[in-house]
Order: sequence, then structure tokens, then C-alpha cells
Amino acid sequence: MNLFDSFSAALVLSLATRKRRRGSSKRNKLVDPSYVGYLRHQAMDSDCLNLLPSVCEVLADSRLLLHDDTSLEKLLDYFTELIMQNDAQYLVRYQPYLLQFLQSVTELRTVDPSVFSFSLKLAGLLAGKEHSFTLLEERGILEYMFQPDSWHMLDLWKNSSVRYGWLQGLWNMLQHPQSINFFCRSGFIKLVLHLRNDNGLFITSLTGQILAHIFNTIMPEVLSNSNNSEAPNRCPVNSEFVSVTEEVMTHVAASLASQEQAVIVPALRLLATILTQCTEPLKKMFWNHVVGPLELLANVQDDSFTLPIVAVLQAVARSPVLIQPDCRVETLMDIMLFSRSATESVQCAAVILQMEDCPKVLKQKATDVILLPLLCATGSPLQLHEPDKLNGHVSRLEKQLTQKAFSVCLLTQSMSSIAEHVCKKSLSDIPVQLIASAVIKLLKICTGHCPFTLEAGTFPHLIGCYKVQQCSIDLLGGLTVYAESMDLIEEAFVVLLQYLQCPDSHATVLKKTHQATLKWLSICSPSSDLWKSVIHELFQLMKKHVCDARWEVRDSTLEFITQLTANLKGNSEYTETLHSSGMISALFTSLSDLEGYVQASAMAALGEAVTTFDVGSNVQEKAVTHLLSILSQDTQSFPHRAAVKVFTEWMKSPQCCTALEQSISSVLLLGGNDLDWEVKVHTLELADVLMDRSLNQCPCHFQKISRSAESKCIMQELTKLKEFGVFEFLFKCLSDCDRPVSQKACSLLLKLRTLMREITTTDHKVLTLEMCKYSWNEEMLHRYHKNRDAIEINCVKNGDKASCREMDSADSLDGSPKETDLCQILELLDLEKMHHTLSLSSDHVINSPQSLMEDILFMTRESEENLVDCY
Repeated sequence: MNLFDSFSAALVLSLATRKRRRGSSKRNKLVDPSYVGYLRHQAMDSDCLNLLPSVCEVLADSRLLLHDDTSLEKLLDYFTELIMQNDAQYLVRYQPYLLQFLQSVTELRTVDPSVFSFSLKLAGLLAGKEHSFTLLEERGILEYMFQPDSWHMLDLWKNSSVRYGWLQGLWNMLQHPQSINFFCRSGFIKLVLHLRNDNGLFITSLTGQILAHIFNTIMPEVLSNSNNSEAPNRCPVNSEFVSVTEEVMTHVAASLASQEQAVIVPALRLLATILTQCTEPLKKMFWNHVVGPLELLANVQDDSFTLPIVAVLQAVARSPVLIQPDCRVETLMDIMLFSRSATESVQCAAVILQMEDCPKVLKQKATDVILLPLLCATGSPLQLHEPDKLNGHVSRLEKQLTQKAFSVCLLTQSMSSIAEHVCKKSLSDIPVQLIASAVIKLLKICTGHCPFTLEAGTFPHLIGCYKVQQCSIDLLGGLTVYAESMDLIEEAFVVLLQYLQCPDSHATVLKKTHQATLKWLSICSPSSDLWKSVIHELFQLMKKHVCDARWEVRDSTLEFITQLTANLKGNSEYTETLHSSGMISALFTSLSDLEGYVQASAMAALGEAVTTFDVGSNVQEKAVTHLLSILSQDTQSFPHRAAVKVFTEWMKSPQCCTALEQSISSVLLLGGNDLDWEVKVHTLELADVLMDRSLNQCPCHFQKISRSAESKCIMQELTKLKEFGVFEFLFKCLSDCDRPVSQKACSLLLKLRTLMREITTTDHKVLTLEMCKYSWNEEMLHRYHKNRDAIEINCVKNGDKASCREMDSADSLDGSPKETDLCQILELLDLEKMHHTLSLSSDHVINSPQSLMEDILFMTRESEENLVDCY
């Protein structure tokens, strides 16, 4: 796949999954890749062909305005698919209409910008094929479309969508030598370079892509022709090709030497794009051309240039240019590290450490720069690789740390960068103990504790600063990856518990403290006195936090208890503390919380406690009763979803209690009648687990026995499932108006049908459903009769009268089945077709080419009506 194909495929995917602005529920607007496959394999039918002339006509009518250009974008996606596939049907039947439309656009005196942008992109798509390019060129369409001087009277260039459409059209076109020649001889390079300074981010990005593509297309041909000028099938190399490359290099070098920031920054971004995407010969050529201006620019004291210059250095550092002795990349990076403000130096150092082939000496310097804010703020010993260079930097840094705005920014940047590299274990030559000690000190400073020798009052602005606290706790938790070399475990727990005990701790800080505590508990021996002491104190604190006035604190505390219980599954010490602390009672109280999120988290915590440990039948029964009460009475969706999820987890657990089994019918009934579609889906997942659990109890799953015994066992379990109401629930959900619900139900019925087909005995005839008593019987009866009639016709054709009599005997006098065999229902319903239909989102209908064209025609008719209504 070439560059054009990759970009176009990505464009199709992104636009194909974009939401339409007209009716359809949110659940059907989930990103569905089936739409892309649908476009890719569907051919335009005769209805679309009939609509296309009308669509082209109304789009070329300057009196009509489109209120929504989404349909145009999606229609363009469809044409992109056809052209990319070289669809012969398209070339023969549809191209004339499109060419005529483009010809009409060139003759318009006024035109809607969105339509003109669409026309530019379409012209580029067509011109991307050599045969179409020739036709467009002969008719003068290309000359008009891509020479903005041709339509300057229309005042379209001021519209950003038109400028983007012009670039997109060029991008689509530049796929063969003819189009490259057209680009070069038309002097488009000047306009593309001009658009580098455009305010539109997508525009400036696309200019870089186009230039990189041009260079990657030209340079191989230039090099090949210079080696073998008589080689066949070569793109003809002329002076225009060479001038394009020279013009861009000159433009970039001149821009870097400019005095205007608005000119320098786009040039740096363009240079980064070229050095990232172009081939090695061109990278070397460009680098040699700009390294001088870059060095001058690096010494300019303007922090707005820092990150763009670093992006350029990062791009060149990925190429062999870096290993050239005269490349001066390392020198430039060194300048960037020590000539900027402390904040910019930290950002620069973070980027340098991300480079894969970063020289070791430079990496050590960058590590020093990142660590310095943390070490200086905490009075930790500095272990510098180049103290001479860093002494001046440290002096400036200490001054900035005394100012609140600078110190918060510096410390958060420093610790975020350290945390990122701690996770990768990529920090070199730095003792982890030093970092851990410094972070613990900083956390104490933020709570007002300063037990070490720093001037009193130096950092009062850090006390209670939750931004610094969050980053510090994140870093402290991340340091647990170095468990083998960590001997500050006790100090870490002291400061973490101190934060949990502090009544003024920010809710987010408390949540992060929970996560860090989990990590430190994971590296602490459960048999140690420290571990036992921490667990005991945690439960005392958690009982207070679940009663906190802030719902966020209550919620994160309950989530912490859930995670803690799951992580310490089977730990007797933890189990004993859980029960003796009174936490179970606190969890039951939280089930009545007024906040739905907190209720849901309380259910999850209680559910984990009940399934993980032997808490006694009374607790289990009480939990089941509470959850059923919430499922039947509470009006919020989150608690309902959480309740069904807990029931599902309990059903998976080996400690599934009797009270739960007795309540399954009620859960299925309540979940199936819930107004929230997600509750229904979760209830279907419960039904799935119940089916697997029941059928796994059959001995046939563990040893080979006779087929009849196997069938008998399965029939007994299926009968239990019927008594639970599983089949009634599945058929009801099959007719649900929510697509995810009916799709899940259909999958389970297909699974059930596969099992029923494997049962060869006639015992399954006793497994029947009385369809007429169910609320969903009308829909099922309709499906039943429709498919039954089709099967009966086939029976008559094949002379199978016995099968016809068998079906008739199952029906009452009015033709409606009373007691209907479950197996027969599953066979008569076309579940495969239903499943396929349900697997498609609503987009496969409303985003079809025919629908898109109808939308365009409707919008234009609406415009006409508006014109008539306005006197």
C-alpha cells in the first residue's frame, strides 16, 4: 500500500465512524468497523446511479446552500473507495457525471465554499489516476481548480475549508509522474510554503505531508537518473524538480534566520516533518543546509523555540545523520539543556531521555537536569555528572523554587518525567534510594512537616499544594518497581498513612494515596509486623472515609477496599481483620448512600468480600436481599448495573450460596424489565454464566459416558434453566428495541441451539414453551409463522408430508402453537440472519451511498422551501 492508499484508508475509517447529526440513539452510534467493510464491499446500485445526476446538478446550483457538509464528506469517502479499487463499473458509468459536475463548477459565478472544497478534493481523487488526469487536464479543469488566481473573484481563498480542500486535492492527485510534473511546473510550491504559516492546524500539518511526499517521490528518481540516465520507465528529471528542493531548503533556512516568531516556529515544524518522513539522502542534505541557522537560533533566549527545536533534534537523532562526526546534534542538545529557563530545560531533558540512541554522556546530563528540581527542593545531596556546567543552573533553579508558580510547575514536570522513566527503569547511574528519600521528604514538606535542615519558611507555598502532592504520590508508588533495592518501606507507609489520616487531604490526593498504598503493600511481606500494623490501621481509617462528606472520597475508599480484598484473596490475616474491624457492617450501610456512584462501589466491595471469603450464610443472604431490594426499588442506573454485575460474579464463584440460586429468577425478571439497556446486557451475561455453570455440572464434561446418559443429564439442567426463566428471558430480549440487548440474546440462543442439535435422544421433546402466555409472543409468533410457512413449502416440494403433519400437530386450531418444542423454535427462527443484521450498526443504513445522496437532495429541497417562505 503506497502513501496515498494509507492516508485514504485512514481518512475513510475516521470519517466513516463519525457521528451523523440526525436521529438515532447514542448506543447505535458507537464506532463500528462494520461500516467500513460495508463501504468497501458494496457496489453502487442502480438507485444510486439514478440519483447521481440529480445530486451533481443540485451541487452545481449556486442558489442552493447546504446546511451540513457531513454528507459530502461521506460521499467523498465512497468515491475514494471506488477509485482506490479501480472499480471498472465506476470508470465506465459514473466518471462522466463527475467530470460534468466539475466542469459545471468551473463555470459558476458564485459557489458554496463547502461544495467548492468538495470539488477540489474530488478533482484530486480523479486526477490521482493517470487516465482521469489526462481527461481533466484536456478539459482545463485542473488548471482552473488548482490555480487560485482562476477563482480569486469568488473570494474563496479566505475560507479555511477551501484552503484545506485545495491541499487535500493536491495530496490525492500526487500519485504519478504526470501529477508531479504538473505540481512542479505550476509553481504550487510557493503557495504550499505560504500555507505553512496558516492559522489552521490541519492545513499546516497537511502541507508538511505533501512536501515530504513530493521529496520522497522526486529524490529516488533524481538519484537513479543521475546513476543511469537511460534507464526506462523513469520519471523525467528536469530543472523544475531540482528547483523545488532548493526552494524549500532556502525557504526553511531563511525562515530560521528570521526575526519573527510566527515565521520561525512553522519553519521548525516543517523541518521536523521533513527529517521524520523523508529518505536518508534528503535528511542529510537538509540537515547540512540548516544546522548553522539552528545553532544560532538555539542560542537565542526565547523559550517558545525550545520544544520545536527539540522536535527537530529528536527527528534527526533517529537517523544515521546522528552518527556523522560533523553533525553537531549533540552540541545543539547540550546548548538547549543549559541555555534555557529551568522549566524549559526540564522539558528539553525529558525529550532527550526519550531518544532511543541518545549518547550516554548527554543522557546523564539530561537525567541531572530532570532530578535537580526535586533534589534542590528537598535539600537532598546533588550527585552531578558535570558540576561545572550545572552550578549556575542550580543557582537559578533555587531562586525559582522560592516562587510558587515556578516551583509548582518545575516540581510537577520533574516528578512526572522521573515517574515515566522509573516505570521503564531507564534512569541510569542514579540510586533509587536517593529519589525515594527525596520524594518522602517532599511529601512531608507539603503537609507542613520539615524535619531536616532547610531554612524555615523557604517553601511555605508548597504546604497543601495538591498538584505537587499528586505527582509525588504517583512517583512514590512507581518506585515500587525497584522493590529489590528498596529499604525505605517503613518510611513510605508512614507518610502514606499520614496523608490518609489528614482530614484536609484533597479527594484526588486520597485516591492516589490508595493506589500507592496498594503498590507498597504488594512488596511488603504479609507475615511482617509492619504489614499487619498497616492493614489494621487502614481499616480504622477506611471506616471513617466511607462516612466522609465528599462523595468522591467515599467512592474512592470503597474502590480501594474492593481492590485490597481482591489482591489479598486467601490471606487469613486480612480476612480476620476484615471481619473484626466492622468493615462489613460499614459496607452494608454504604448500600443506602444517596449517591449512585457510591452505592455501586459499595456493592462491588461487598460482592468481593462475599465471594472471596467464607463470611457465613447469614451475611450472604443479607447481601442478596439488599441487592434485590436495590434492583427492584432504586431508580438510578448505576446501582442497578452494579447489582447485576455482583450477582454475576457470585454465580462464577465456587462459594455460590443457596440464597443466590433461589433468587436467580427474580434477578432475571427484574433485569429484563429494567429501563436501562446496559442493565439488560449485564443480566444476559448473568444468564450466560448460569447456562455454563449448569451445563458444566453434567458428568459428560469430565468423563466419557454413553450418549443417552449425557443427553439425559443435559436435559435435566436445561429443565432447571427453564424453571429459572432463562429461556423466557432470552426470547424477550431477542425482540428488545436496543440493538446490543437483542444482539447478545441472539448470540446466546445460537449457543443454545448448537447444544440442542447435539442431543440425539427424543427426550428433548418434553422441553417446551407455552408461547402464548409470554408478553413477547406476538413478535415470536410472527417470526414462527413466517419461517414455518417457508419450511412447509420446501417440505411439499420435496414430498416430505410426514414433516408437514408433524408441524401441524404442534399447532392449535387457529394455527398458533400452544406448547412448542424449544428445539423447533430455535430451528424455525433464522438466528444467523438476525445475528448478522444485529451486528451492523444503524450506520450501515443511514450512511449508505443512496442515503447520503437522498440527504443532499433533501437539504437542497429544504433550501428551496426556505427561499419561497422568505418574502
